[in-house]
Amino acid sequence: MKFRMHILEDPSELSPRAQVLLRRTGRREHPTRFGLPMELWRVRDHAWELVPAPMELIIRCEGFEQKFGGLRYKIRRSSVVSGDRYETTRGWEYDHLGLRSSAWQDPARGGWYFEWTGERVSKPCRDLIHTNGGVGTDIDGGSPCLPIAPSLPHLIESHALTDTVATWKPWPMDSLAASAIELLDGLVAVPEASWGSSRWRLSDTVAVMDYDTWDREKPRRLTRVWSRDEAGHREVQAVLDGSRNGPALRATP
Repeated sequence: MKFRMHILEDPSELSPRAQVLLRRTGRREHPTRFGLPMELWRVRDHAWELVPAPMELIIRCEGFEQKFGGLRYKIRRSSVVSGDRYETTRGWEYDHLGLRSSAWQDPARGGWYFEWTGERVSKPCRDLIHTNGGVGTDIDGGSPCLPIAPSLPHLIESHALTDTVATWKPWPMDSLAASAIELLDGLVAVPEASWGSSRWRLSDTVAVMDYDTWDREKPRRLTRVWSRDEAGHREVQAVLDGSRNGPALRATP
């Protein structure tokens, strides 16, 4: 298998923003190894039978271990809840569980997926990695894999933006409608941190993130907005006031 450098040894595929996050909070611990030959790994096929892990799954898991295994970093988040600002910091751990890692065949998209540690927090769901390179979750620990990001670098880039805007002013969830957000000046898409179910847009003073909920029965799109400096605060407030009072005019800082 072609040798891959760990992401902390060669972060060149990441943006400067993501590299700053890893330099500031990232470290590498000894990753969990498959203590026995991976040929002994047993996983669940589409019929829920235990079978030897297929080669494509072994290759994906080995690639994850080589490039990301043992990675640790922390992300700051800011939000408004009931009018109050809240800030949190949570850690992410890039580890599988060795031969104890659960893995399943994906009958919907083809391929396989396995569990990894992911966000270090009490949660009902499992973080998953698909053999197509995507990142997913099973929501409640037993549902099929739901894609949440097309790759681990995409996930890290989104985390880096979340951490960056944590020091900015957060606005209440969905305070601006999509039509009002279009009136904000200078917003540019951030493709390395965006995908179909999650999109970042950024200007010098305003950040917007749209993302889909994980609710399969009542899916909806949510929007978060942050601003910095007085110019950004005034711009968002002007558009917010305009959307409340009628047709909004394009805001000027």
